[in-house]
Amino acid sequence: MPKALLSDRRRHTNVVHRIAAPVRNVPKEYVHLHDEDAVLLTKWSSLGSDRYAVTAHWPEAGVYGGSVPLLLAQTVRQGALLIGHAELSVPLSHQTLMELMDFSVSGDFYDPKNKPDNLFILVTVKRNNPRSLRIEQSILSEGRLVAEARLDYSWIAPAAYRRLRGAHAEVAWEKVTSPAPVLAHTVGRTHEREVLLAPSGLPNRWQLRTDVSNLALYDHRVDHVPGLVLVEAAYQAAHAVTAPDCHPIRVMSTFNRYVEFDAPLWIDASVVPAPDEGVLHVEITGVQNGGRAFSVSMDCAR
Repeated sequence: MPKALLSDRRRHTNVVHRIAAPVRNVPKEYVHLHDEDAVLLTKWSSLGSDRYAVTAHWPEAGVYGGSVPLLLAQTVRQGALLIGHAELSVPLSHQTLMELMDFSVSGDFYDPKNKPDNLFILVTVKRNNPRSLRIEQSILSEGRLVAEARLDYSWIAPAAYRRLRGAHAEVAWEKVTSPAPVLAHTVGRTHEREVLLAPSGLPNRWQLRTDVSNLALYDHRVDHVPGLVLVEAAYQAAHAVTAPDCHPIRVMSTFNRYVEFDAPLWIDASVVPAPDEGVLHVEITGVQNGGRAFSVSMDCAR
């Protein structure tokens, strides 16, 4: 288990017992989804002083296919958006841009016997500037701290966003195509439809597949590849270079620019030395049109 989780377990467990249960239901609009079944959050309440309580439910099946890394990343994403819109006056009409997503997780969280049905999330907000937030989350299962996360995002008014995006503001989804995938088991997936990587002809390099029919990642039309897609692609790349298993216990993601649908995105992954013998450290980068689009550092439990 990451040291941060060990040090804070007792403090967060005690807090849970002192907080009244949240009482409000979560509208799908607050987490930028069209499919109500894709909403993992259930209720929230304010604790005062920029602190909030959120509850979440992870279904046994459904659009996310039971993938723990995908469920966790989606929970963190939804929690950040919910509090921004519901409590901090982030306009629903504005476009949001995820700038970083980091999380650490207990290694035994991946044991099927420990898969949670319901989660309790303590959220703390730090304002980076008038149009940017840092959302920190402590995620508990049955009173036990199992994960911690932080996410930075900013927002921009519709007219300014259209000027920023220019010709990329509209995407013809019916013309978006994807190359053939690698074998699903090589990236830790069961079905071909879940695979985000295609062969490049070079070792440890892949092309991103932008299959917009994958409703777990493309719930609705967007004009760029969502950050959640890039995090999931990084996990699959890490799995490919650390096979047979990669259980990420720490993930640090930085998003440098929009990833477009009209040019290939190349993803490279490499295992680098780690000070902890029980950990494999993987560096993943994505490059489009000659420039870095995102990077992920991932520690995987051996």
